[in-house]
Amino acid sequence: MIGGLNVEGGREMKRVAYEASRSKTVRIVIQTFCVDDKLVPHPASQVFPEREVEDSYEGELYRCLAGTKLQYTWSEYVSQANFDGGKTITCEKNDALWRSRDGKVECRRQKAERDCNERSLLRRFGAGVKVMTMTIVETYTAYREEMSESSSSSSSVSGMYLNGGVGGIAF
Repeated sequence: MIGGLNVEGGREMKRVAYEASRSKTVRIVIQTFCVDDKLVPHPASQVFPEREVEDSYEGELYRCLAGTKLQYTWSEYVSQANFDGGKTITCEKNDALWRSRDGKVECRRQKAERDCNERSLLRRFGAGVKVMTMTIVETYTAYREEMSESSSSSSSVSGMYLNGGVGGIAF
């Protein structure tokens, strides 16, 4: 006699995808252009002449003349500037390229300056590339294993009687 028998279902391991992100700090090189409404590129104005950007720097890196869009390309810096396989981003009109103190590089509204400021900057500092450390947030698909169980509590039996052995009868 077996009393209070409970039968459970099987267990199964499933691989479940989820979206995760991670921060990564890399050494990059940036080049910029200003693009007008006819898609003609013009040099962007550097706001300071140094090629290396200090890690503590926060503010504008490049500006464009009014009515043009800033476009920048960045790639990882490995001993020389090489933009093959770089990532190109186009900002909105009247945006400048900014670097925040935490290392993020982004398009932001230009600070208000006097007329012809960008031409003056070009005459003083020229066009050029910048090398800096940048923090990148990568989003990727990761996987985890989860166990799923199926059980049936309705399989409870108050008692069971087995009789007969081989070839016998079971109730």
